[in-house]
Amino acid sequence: MNVSDSEKLSEILESFGFSPIKAANMRWPQFKENLKKCDIILVNTCVVREHAENKALGFIDSLRYLKKVKPGIIIGVCGCMTKSDLKSRFPFVDFFIPPNSPEKLIELLSSPRFACAQRPSPSLMERGMNSPPKAEKKGVRYVTIMHGCDNFCSYCVVPYVRGREVSRPMDEVLAEIKELIEQRATNLTLLGQNVNSYKYGLSILLKKIHLFDICHLTFVIRFLTSHPRDMSDEIIETAAALECVAKDFHLPLQSGDDEILKKMNRGYTVDYYRGRIKKIKELMPEATITTDIIAGFPGETEEQFNNTLDRIREFKFNAVNMAAYSIRPQTAAARMPDHLPENLKAERLRKLIETVNKIAGKNRLDK
Repeated sequence: MNVSDSEKLSEILESFGFSPIKAANMRWPQFKENLKKCDIILVNTCVVREHAENKALGFIDSLRYLKKVKPGIIIGVCGCMTKSDLKSRFPFVDFFIPPNSPEKLIELLSSPRFACAQRPSPSLMERGMNSPPKAEKKGVRYVTIMHGCDNFCSYCVVPYVRGREVSRPMDEVLAEIKELIEQRATNLTLLGQNVNSYKYGLSILLKKIHLFDICHLTFVIRFLTSHPRDMSDEIIETAAALECVAKDFHLPLQSGDDEILKKMNRGYTVDYYRGRIKKIKELMPEATITTDIIAGFPGETEEQFNNTLDRIREFKFNAVNMAAYSIRPQTAAARMPDHLPENLKAERLRKLIETVNKIAGKNRLDK
């Protein structure tokens, strides 16, 4: 989602005459020197985990020196961190844009304050920010079909910074996908904080996209992130039936213990999750299944953590995103008792990584 948002923001900047500086694969000293060439720097932020927030804060603070060596440079911050009080901490930042609001950047760049910007073509405003760039780009392309979340998992800050679920109209999504296919995009990913609860029906959308595949397998489509509770039989059966849908599923488990899942407010049990895996594997034996796991949730006992390790061994995921629990402001989990000490969370994360690596090694040998 953050990559997709950054692409939209980059398109806006380029429409106003800006060009990106070279930054890929650079070490910090060289990258820092290149930053001095900028007229504008826009920092897109994430607060899903404390580590991501700290990295963003550190990077923003590192830009303070640029205002001294190049007073005319424009520095902006956008994304989820703009919901917090950053203005007093970073007075050198020129503007802040909330998440899901790329049109705010258009308004800013159109104002007399940004005289360095060129005037964009009228088509930018006519097309809106829900259309893909007109320039041809092959490879992986992202299509946001919804944003926000209504689940309020007890550890997750997304509903507070991204807002409640809002689904884009299906005709609008299909028009964007058609345009991307005409640009010869070959790998499309439908995005949403909980893509399974797309208001107009994910299965229906997938079937309509499939109708674009008149030449058969001219493109592959994926969707993420899925919530196990909303991964219906209909969605699984549709994914199995359509050739253009990749047999890849990201299905966050988060914990392998029912009591912890209840405290997380996930809305399913381990046995229900097991049923989703079984259904996918029955229809698509070669399906790739990846997941997310949190180690050290408040009150998690050694036995409950071991239940998670057992589920890792049972389900044999193709890949696992792993993180130690970190407190997120506003969430219910932040107010829970029995938070584990940092050293214990780190130790459990180490054991989790070790278990996942053993399974990955065995999977490679089995193949």
